[in-house]
Amino acid sequence: MKTGSWDLGVSEELEMVEKRMRELVNSPQMTLTNVALHVIGAGGKRVRPTLAILSHHALHGNDLGKLIDIAAAMELIHSATLVHDDINDGADIRRGRKAAYKQFGLHEAIVAGDFLFARAFYVGGLFSKKIVEVVATSTTRLAEGEMMQFTHKWDSTLSVDQYLKIIEGKTAHPIKSAAEIGASLAEGRPEDIQALGEYGLNLGIAFQIIDDVLDVSGDERSLGKPIGTDLKEGNLTLPLILARDEDKAAARKIKEIFAAKSVTDAQVSETLKIVLGTGAVKKSIEIARGYATGATEYLDRLPESVHRSSLIELSRLVIDRTN
Repeated sequence: MKTGSWDLGVSEELEMVEKRMRELVNSPQMTLTNVALHVIGAGGKRVRPTLAILSHHALHGNDLGKLIDIAAAMELIHSATLVHDDINDGADIRRGRKAAYKQFGLHEAIVAGDFLFARAFYVGGLFSKKIVEVVATSTTRLAEGEMMQFTHKWDSTLSVDQYLKIIEGKTAHPIKSAAEIGASLAEGRPEDIQALGEYGLNLGIAFQIIDDVLDVSGDERSLGKPIGTDLKEGNLTLPLILARDEDKAAARKIKEIFAAKSVTDAQVSETLKIVLGTGAVKKSIEIARGYATGATEYLDRLPESVHRSSLIELSRLVIDRTN
């Protein structure tokens, strides 16, 4: 199981986060534990705990116990959303494994997702009111982003601005909150906490755009899931929107698929081939790079350190990743 393939000098802390997550999901109801471990054990980039740890150390924080606890809680919230997202989207595979509801059953997965949320908020509730508010606000924005995306499912007219609002809520705000919480635990200056939060917000937008690019142009073996998932689920993403706006064939194909509210594998392959023939993927990457560059500019006001350098490196890795 991989906890992330990025060497940013926090591998020991991330292993502690993994251990803490496993402790937190231990339940006398073994099905809850098994579903939780199935999701956790699939690994992932662990962007949220990584960012919490780096932000904490960038402001010279050393409260390792609290840092590991809150980083674990943030990742458990993320894991809970993945369980529920797969149910909502009818997904079969997550990170190379069967989606939890496919492996254990629908009822079991729904309850286990709720369990993950509950365990995360058990830990979060032990912290200051300010940190609890950050976590609660982040989770609220996540739910709002998910609902906005659901509202626009099979909407072939979705705009770039609407797309950005969706990914701000569902992806960028939770990443922003991870940075803010790590910085707050270090008792950083308000302006430094804000700077790291804005770094996280912009990094989160860049991260999701690249995710959506990989769903069009990535390698299925590296991704651990089929490409074209967004198209199959009726979700317009940035590469699809840009291709629609730039190319008549792409616009016609997307409109046809979305009007039918269903898509075959052959239609997915044909549409992705058309999208790849436009400049949409390249333009999407450049937009993501702009957000990543904007993220690093917020770090200019922080003191130089190895962890600040790692945050800069993280913004590069987010753009250059292949899974």
